[in-house]
Amino acid sequence: MLQSARTDFEIVIAEPDSGSNRDMKPLVRPGDDPRLRIVEPLAGSTDPSDQWNHLLAHSRGKWITVIGGDDYADPEICEVLAATLKRVPDTEALSWGRAEFVPPQARTGRRIARIPTGSKLLVPEQTEMMRRLFYWEGASDRPDCHFGAWHGAVRRDVLDRIGEAFSDRVFEQAQPGIDNLCKVTMLGKRMVMWERPLSVQCTGSPDASTPPAPRAQDEADWKAFPFDPGTGVAALTAVSIEAFKRRYGIELDGWQQGFIAACARDCETAETGEAFHLRKAAYERAILEWAGKRALKSFKPEFRRKPKVPRFQGVKDGMLYFDMDMDATRDAAGFYRLINALSFPVHLLDYKLA
Repeated sequence: MLQSARTDFEIVIAEPDSGSNRDMKPLVRPGDDPRLRIVEPLAGSTDPSDQWNHLLAHSRGKWITVIGGDDYADPEICEVLAATLKRVPDTEALSWGRAEFVPPQARTGRRIARIPTGSKLLVPEQTEMMRRLFYWEGASDRPDCHFGAWHGAVRRDVLDRIGEAFSDRVFEQAQPGIDNLCKVTMLGKRMVMWERPLSVQCTGSPDASTPPAPRAQDEADWKAFPFDPGTGVAALTAVSIEAFKRRYGIELDGWQQGFIAACARDCETAETGEAFHLRKAAYERAILEWAGKRALKSFKPEFRRKPKVPRFQGVKDGMLYFDMDMDATRDAAGFYRLINALSFPVHLLDYKLA
């Protein structure tokens, strides 16, 4: 990111503790690049939300984006924000196309990348986004709503408003990105989506379940919603959304079927039959305990992968599918360079919208 010629962004990193194998200081010597600031991590807490709030307090920008240590975000997000604000000056949150990268050492076989090919600037209604998030309308294995600071950009004054409305905590829970997504979707009045990817999230093995998160619920809550976050991305997302709703007394009905359908699709993303059946069995147990046999009747995932049939590569339904090993990319930054070369040029967005 520091190779960018832009000077209108900053990177704030909380240096890992001494037990980490990462050392950020060799990136630059003090004073070499004012765009990079390394701060001490918050002492006495292992809560990821505490660390995110700590980083937010040290940042100075008008817009905030949060990514992981292995991820990549294009500094040209600033260019997209400038073009967006010309057309939609009251924009409070910006989202963009999803791009995920699995490192070569974490793959169990050929991995097919999937990125959007469009370059439209979309301005959805807040009510639509709330239905997508809280009612799971049109969800895949997760809600089709991404207006949060995690791999998105949110105005600082919106985050300040969130802090005032939600117990002085902009980020909460073991999954602060999902918690923030809920809060931004509820309070962000104008949200804009650009179809093109602007960042890359580095993920783990495709056969492994989503890493378990600390249980952010008390025992009574856990019995009421008995899904283990480690089962898959649908369970992880739902546990965080339900914890948010309970904490702030939000009661909704009519979302259950959308969530069960997402659980089935989560099973169908498994790369092997063994992973599929393990995930399916875990969801079946949880759904049965949570909502009974009647709810389980609509949970019918199918394992459609045929290992001997080559995976599809090409363009379909506005998505580009290609071998993740193309150009022998090794990390999220290298992968972004590849998809950046394949995608609509960021610097032409302003001309396109003119």
